Amino acid sequence: MKFTLTLLSFFVLLSVNTHAEESPKKARWYQINLTFFQQKPDPSLDEAFNFSELKLNMADAIHLHQDKTFSIASSGMNAALALHHENANGKAFNEQNISLDWGQYLEKLDPVTQPILYNAQWTMPVYDKPNSLPIYFESSVQKLGQPQLKGVIELHVSRYLHSQINLQYTPEDARHLGESISLQQKRRMRSKEIHYMDHPLIAALIRILPTEHPLDSLEQQDPEEIIESALNTRL
Repeated sequence: MKFTLTLLSFFVLLSVNTHAEESPKKARWYQINLTFFQQKPDPSLDEAFNFSELKLNMADAIHLHQDKTFSIASSGMNAALALHHENANGKAFNEQNISLDWGQYLEKLDPVTQPILYNAQWTMPVYDKPNSLPIYFESSVQKLGQPQLKGVIELHVSRYLHSQINLQYTPEDARHLGESISLQQKRRMRSKEIHYMDHPLIAALIRILPTEHPLDSLEQQDPEEIIESALNTRL
């Protein structure tokens, strides 16, 4: 307990010192579904895609996890926000089983001409833009010694939800990494709707569903499943 309180105090001091003039607004919680898949080949497409190196801001990047343990690239301010404010009994940024309705929607994709490269579902707090949390993703499929698809997705909320995706994709017929493409898309979104992000070689489907704060249902959980931590406390 002494270590936990010391860790908690560190995050409190970091938050106060770094954001004294710009305190984050209360987060809204959402369930995220994100799927990337290859586009159907278009023989009529005669377009050259130039490689541009992908610049990923990994200072605060969070990797989704499956074991209630955060994996953070470094100790940025937003990483501390995620740990301190919204760990919420290990529910945030924890990969979940794909919902049945989302799986049924993905069944419409052709597994031959539209193979899925990345498919994930998780729950997370979404803050305002200055305190947005970049989530790192990568495909399990490898191409030329690295993930065929990798990047970050960043969500923030003001009057509307906003998303930004930065990704790098190495096509199937690429002979070297210089033939990879980089793509950035920004989108204003509405929750509960399925949004389609298009590119001649790769596409993404994203859905954002409002959900309750995990601590709201903490009392309904099996006491043996609750992680005893000072982080399970709202600020």
